[in-house]
Amino acid sequence: MARGYPISLSLAGRKCVVVGGGAEAALRARSLLESGARVVVVALDSAAVINDPALVGVAVERRELRESDLDDAWLVVQVTRDAALAAELAQLCEQRRLFFCAVDQPEDSSYSHLALARAGSLTVAIGTEGQAPALARRLREELSRVLSEAGAADEVTRLAALRVETPEAERREVLGRAVADVHLTGALRFKKP
Repeated sequence: MARGYPISLSLAGRKCVVVGGGAEAALRARSLLESGARVVVVALDSAAVINDPALVGVAVERRELRESDLDDAWLVVQVTRDAALAAELAQLCEQRRLFFCAVDQPEDSSYSHLALARAGSLTVAIGTEGQAPALARRLREELSRVLSEAGAADEVTRLAALRVETPEAERREVLGRAVADVHLTGALRFKKP
């Protein structure tokens, strides 16, 4: 099996389609909206999206998906556990060269979501290529805690200012010294079955 190639997509102003409703649709729509995407949710049951005040600006189509919903899209996420729909969408997205993820159905997906631990503009991504999302989520929680306790957001701000102040020819050396003492300590433990 080929390994995934992790990237950070720039989706500002770009159409992204979420297929399906419920809490999972609201979660995916919120993440896409935070990335600046133009989000369209297509679902018969869209109450979770419509009732979420954080999702103002999301276009909601209360109906079954139409192939034309994919026009001008950059990315498509299916949150329903409908294997037949996932297979159909995978084929349509492949023909259109759209990135597609059927949540919890990695065999039909051209990408998988990463769990993101954030501290200011620092992002640490954890992925299992869709195979163990619960583990990625738990590691995200732990890393978020570690970053918060360490004051990582403030450190990124300090280093960004130092980068701007430092002449370009000296940046590698100066910034390398500034982060030389950064260490992650502790142990990662897994419960044995």
